[in-house]
Amino acid sequence: MIELNGVDAAALGGVTPVLRGITLGLAAGEQVAVIGASGAGKTTLLNLLALMQCPLAGRFTLLGREPWSLARAERRRLRAGIALAPQHPPLPPRQRVAVAVLAARLPRMSFGRALRTLWSPPDAALAQDALEKLGLPDKLWLRVDRLSGGERQRVGLARLLVSDTQLWLADEPLAALDPTRAGQSLAALQDGARAAGAALVCSLHQVDLALARFPRVIALRAGQLVFDGAPSGLGGDLLDELYRSQLEPPPEIAPLPQPVPLPQAMCR
Repeated sequence: MIELNGVDAAALGGVTPVLRGITLGLAAGEQVAVIGASGAGKTTLLNLLALMQCPLAGRFTLLGREPWSLARAERRRLRAGIALAPQHPPLPPRQRVAVAVLAARLPRMSFGRALRTLWSPPDAALAQDALEKLGLPDKLWLRVDRLSGGERQRVGLARLLVSDTQLWLADEPLAALDPTRAGQSLAALQDGARAAGAALVCSLHQVDLALARFPRVIALRAGQLVFDGAPSGLGGDLLDELYRSQLEPPPEIAPLPQPVPLPQAMCR
């Protein structure tokens, strides 16, 4: 589904590489956890996969196509098949929760239907079902500004559940949740992705959940990929290394082929 080969990438709006020499692949329907200390590059990786940021170098293909070599309209169509839940969902404070959840479906709608959805959501039952799975059964018609931080984060996850997309990306989706609610929300997210046949990439600071719930774990340190495999192969020494000071040099990794810079004209 996705292939990255020797990719360098900057944070949104930046020009200095945050990720360096990233090489990995993602299959359709796969579920992957991304771990690493703050500043390791987890958010930048998810933004890259969401087509929000053009790579600085290397090769990036999605469904066999190079998104940044396509016309903008074609790239928008590819992006419509990706749903991203950021750590702090951008929810308009005066918006009703039903509208906020169903906004995830807007990129795949016609302009007229999108306007009708924002004015009077026709799929309220779909939003209600997603909210119930995330422990928010009585919030459908509440205004967003009446929600707590943890409830807003779960509304962001409900957007993924209704998104009708092929790739779900969740950036620290459990940060504002207590341990019990975090486990329940992650289970709902993974079950929903399996039912939809969507690939799920989830960055987590809760390493115990990443190791227990995901068949594949990717570990980043100082912008480099230092582990990619089954959680059973991630030993305590490497885990300790991941969360040491980012000022220390990263652990030795095998050298990667020199990435090929992308022409800036391709990053349209």
